[in-house]
Amino acid sequence: MRQIKYLAHPLLVLAALMSFSMAAHAQKIKVRKIQGNKAIVEFTGTLTPGTTYELISPDEFGEESSANNRKYLVGLSFNLGNVKSDAANSVNVTQIDLSTRFGWNFGTFELGPVFSYNSTIASATATTFKIGAFGDYNMISNIPGEAFLYGLGVIGDFGQHDPGSTTVVDDFKYDLFEVFVGPFVKWFPTGGPYGFRLDAGYIYQRQSSTTLGTTTVSGFSSSLGIFAYF
Repeated sequence: MRQIKYLAHPLLVLAALMSFSMAAHAQKIKVRKIQGNKAIVEFTGTLTPGTTYELISPDEFGEESSANNRKYLVGLSFNLGNVKSDAANSVNVTQIDLSTRFGWNFGTFELGPVFSYNSTIASATATTFKIGAFGDYNMISNIPGEAFLYGLGVIGDFGQHDPGSTTVVDDFKYDLFEVFVGPFVKWFPTGGPYGFRLDAGYIYQRQSSTTLGTTTVSGFSSSLGIFAYF
């Protein structure tokens, strides 16, 4: 009987250690604010005041190192705009195009290049290419686990509009310069690296042609896009 009791003790200790390890592994801590060597954190699980906890990077266990990282981003947006030229007898025009972006996430700020392509098919096929850069200011840091982000976005780009094969003077090629600025909301449904983005704001465009001179276009623009961080 003594031998049985002696063997039972290490088994109980092992079970207790495994239980504690599983409970500690399930806990997650999110740092909200840092000042010096102090921090404000949010956590899941149970923490005891006065107890010292050793934080281990997820990379040491091979978790979330690539599946939920937000260092880089790629995105695709569907843009819908309603603008009006300052030329005489002009009317409101609805513009629809697609744009892609790649960028770097620095937490509060994000930036990178953008590329946009538009094609309109009528009596001729008109195409518009634009290339430029974007910048985002996030009101809270864009880190893994955040579900909603709000902020202000800016896009600046330039390109060329080609009306295709036509003899109408008003449809000649022109160069363009464009600026968009407005608020956005980013939504990560699962808190992971994939989400949706909604932008709305003011757009200004300058169109320059050797035949028609310079025309400015401005108005309201909005876009809905999908993106992924890695």
